[in-house]
Amino acid sequence: MTGDPYVRTDRTALPWAGSVDFSQSVVTDAPLVFAAGQGPFGDDGALVGLGDPAVQIRTAFENLATVLEAAGASLATIVSQTVYLARAEDFPVFKAVRREVLSPPFPAATTLRVDLLEPGMLVEISAVAAVGAARS
Repeated sequence: MTGDPYVRTDRTALPWAGSVDFSQSVVTDAPLVFAAGQGPFGDDGALVGLGDPAVQIRTAFENLATVLEAAGASLATIVSQTVYLARAEDFPVFKAVRREVLSPPFPAATTLRVDLLEPGMLVEISAVAAVGAARS
């Protein structure tokens, strides 16, 4: 170790692991930020993109980026994310938007279909991110 923080991903543990856009595991010695779930809320706190999963997912990622950057991390330093979708049919939309906002190697990830508490809310994203290091 050089003393610099590092993040290492594993996409080889399982034979099919290279075919998905998330890592099977991520190891870091960097300090971590645990971001609470972020939803599709505008600057005024109102829900945006009613009925539009792409708009809601992008907004949730934008809010997550703001929270992480305030703590010295970023979307590029996410090591684990948990995604809550209100509708299973929005998963392909989520995957497409995720590929727009995150780049390989992707963080470890879990996605669940759940009943979200806010009426009209289609997505919530929480994450753990490394401070001062990027995935490699």
